[in-house]
Amino acid sequence: MTINDLEIEDYHDITNALKDGPSVPANVSFQMHWSGVQKRVHLHDEKKKFDAHLIEDTATIGWSARRKDFRFVSDPAHTSTTVFAAIGSERNGVFFS
Repeated sequence: MTINDLEIEDYHDITNALKDGPSVPANVSFQMHWSGVQKRVHLHDEKKKFDAHLIEDTATIGWSARRKDFRFVSDPAHTSTTVFAAIGSERNGVFFS
């Protein structure tokens, strides 16, 4: 999956973002690659109202962000090392039933 120049608001830090404080316009780009299904997992807990169907996988990502006065570029995606990656769907809480 590739996303190029997605417009976002840069809040500088998580505290400012949670308070919807001042922000500046920014753009981000991502290059993500998922491959090599390792295991399919079904998690179900009736008591905690949780159900998930997941695929444990290998994933790599490269990304960049820029705003008027700053730019960050990660190392290329092919240099990533997967520690854990999963993709899937889940239902919980009021959406459980």
